[in-house]
Amino acid sequence: MSKCFLFLTVFTAFFLSFSHGEVALFNGQDLSGWQAQDMSYWSVVDGVIVGTAGEKKIKGNQFLWHEREVIDFHLSLSVRQVPFAANAGIQFRSQPRAGGSAFGYQADVGKGWWGTLYHEHGRGILAKNRNTGGEHLNQEDWNQYEILAIGPDIWLSLNGRITVAIHDPEGERSGRIALQVHGGMPQRVEYKGLNLTENPKGGIAGLDQNSLRALLQK
Repeated sequence: MSKCFLFLTVFTAFFLSFSHGEVALFNGQDLSGWQAQDMSYWSVVDGVIVGTAGEKKIKGNQFLWHEREVIDFHLSLSVRQVPFAANAGIQFRSQPRAGGSAFGYQADVGKGWWGTLYHEHGRGILAKNRNTGGEHLNQEDWNQYEILAIGPDIWLSLNGRITVAIHDPEGERSGRIALQVHGGMPQRVEYKGLNLTENPKGGIAGLDQNSLRALLQK
């Protein structure tokens, strides 16, 4: 075996192993790797990403974009929003639009919207949260979100419960991740623990991928 072939074999094995590993999208210190049209809405406070205008109203939906493009992935993060009546969301497989808006999938946040799959500036609501009671929500406290996207199939999990399982062949298969603070009432939304696994082999909410596929709806 040539040294060149051996090197390529080892490098390929390392790359494949790395590509399936979990990486942190947020370093807990600053907004390296993130950008927004108006950065005045975004900051890092006590190790979390904060979106707010203080006591002022938010002028239109504001998005903080991560530089990384993703295809098939698992994303886990924690979200806290005050007041509970406000609205926000996590964009994925999305793209920024002229004027600062976004286009693509959104895992929704907000009273009556937590755990719902929305298509921002596109097809609207794609799948409502199947656990409509909201009893598993921590109002104005941290909630754990998971997003799993593999090909045309998307699952959302909120605090360990599946809220959406949808087969959506019309949807985007790649794009960027962004964090939203919604236009309107004064509010504060916080995000932390953003961990990404590309080409994931596992599932979410304690279910493997075979079990998750059995939940899919068209």
